[in-house]
Amino acid sequence: MASAGATAGGMRQGPGAGAAAASFPSPAPAPGPAGPEDDAEEPAETHLCVLWGAGCLGMAYYDTSDAAIHFMPDAPDLESLQLLQRVLDEINPRSVVTSAKQDENMTRFLGKLASQEHGEPKRPEIIFLPSVDFGLEISKQRLLSGSYSFIPDSMTTTEKILFLSSIIPFDCLLMVRALGGLLKFLGRRRIGVELEDYNVSVPILGFKKFVLTHLVSIDQDTYSVLQIFKSEAHPSVYKVASGLKEGLSLFGILNRCRCKWGEKLLRLWFTRPTHDLGELNSRLDVIQFFLLPQNLDMAQMLHRLLGHIKNVPLILKRMKLSHTKVSDWQVLYKTVYSALGLRDACRSLPQAIQLFRDIAQEFSDDLHHIASLIGKVVDFEGSLAANRFTVLPNIDPEIDEKKRRLVGLPGFLTEVARKELENLDCRIPSCSVIYIPLIGFLLSIPRLPSMVEASDFEIEGLDFMRRSCTIAVLEPRSWTHCWGTCTATSVTRRRC
Repeated sequence: MASAGATAGGMRQGPGAGAAAASFPSPAPAPGPAGPEDDAEEPAETHLCVLWGAGCLGMAYYDTSDAAIHFMPDAPDLESLQLLQRVLDEINPRSVVTSAKQDENMTRFLGKLASQEHGEPKRPEIIFLPSVDFGLEISKQRLLSGSYSFIPDSMTTTEKILFLSSIIPFDCLLMVRALGGLLKFLGRRRIGVELEDYNVSVPILGFKKFVLTHLVSIDQDTYSVLQIFKSEAHPSVYKVASGLKEGLSLFGILNRCRCKWGEKLLRLWFTRPTHDLGELNSRLDVIQFFLLPQNLDMAQMLHRLLGHIKNVPLILKRMKLSHTKVSDWQVLYKTVYSALGLRDACRSLPQAIQLFRDIAQEFSDDLHHIASLIGKVVDFEGSLAANRFTVLPNIDPEIDEKKRRLVGLPGFLTEVARKELENLDCRIPSCSVIYIPLIGFLLSIPRLPSMVEASDFEIEGLDFMRRSCTIAVLEPRSWTHCWGTCTATSVTRRRC
């Protein structure tokens, strides 16, 4: 790494942290006379800035113990934000800074973090900054224009940009935005220089790459050289513009997952490799078990069951928004029953293996209750035939009565039209009841030859609504009260 007057630091030894570092400390301060106040050190504080979006997490934090900014390159994280939780447990920040325009999962997570009770250490302060402070271009400009003591003043602007680019991976967009937001926060709070003149900036003595203790740090060049991932254009003409597929890579060779969740987990393992021996041994125990010839049939059965596991959070979101399709109920039903099959199979397997024990315990009997309710309520055959959600009979008397009225609605309307015809002028040979959306049920009669002017359509007891070449549509005034007997129909109508 080319530098001028800067040396690379070693591993960061913080509270449980082992971080591969690229740091540039300042020279040691000149010794001076020791006083009583020198013996008491102020407690170190960390201030974390974090952003989450599109399944990736970007973060950076400032540590007052070494006056350095530690950054973590963009890393995939699930909606439960488990990676963020591990970072919080490890660095124990005094404050957590994020954008006011944030994802719902992040907002919910930070809300729980701020409300939970802690003993020691205390819960962090949650700070929301305007989203404009996290703009990508603004953050880059803030980083490149900063004043850093480890960069010689003799460097030109171009040399400074090249120097910082060799330390900070600017292709990690979320991390760069988090760094920009952190610098903005430090400038506002003036961490460590609260009593100094305003022209004195917050000291930043280095940039260090932060890695959790259980993770292996791998840069993008290593991924590319080892060909762990390789994206290439999709061969389909419909996906030329934006479609990408996995090419010949280590991930593509090892990916034999039957469901999207398994593929996502495998990619997570590749992007966040661990050196935790307990976790590695737990995975190897499962692999060793299924490599045995006598367990081949069990592996194939579990493989088939996993193929029916679908995206349940997406289905539940559709249900919440009332956008559920009949296929969603079928998928949910198959997913729950497949999960029960996985549970029963894992209960028959050796419980000494952690994975089998976790599945057997976490998949409770509530799944059986859910599957039973879906099977007893949803009429899958009727739903497919009607292309809408249908409830089985004898579930709710009120629903059954409304369905009965809906089925008998054509006969009821025919009877209404026959009675209306008896009260119409003898010149009108026939009539029918039609339904017009947003208007309601109306009476339709053939257009007589004498109906030319607008006044010719006026019939006693009827309100003229519209006309066409062959029919005239009217609304009987007597229907103002009679439609109360037909409120069980499933269509929207105007109550006359």
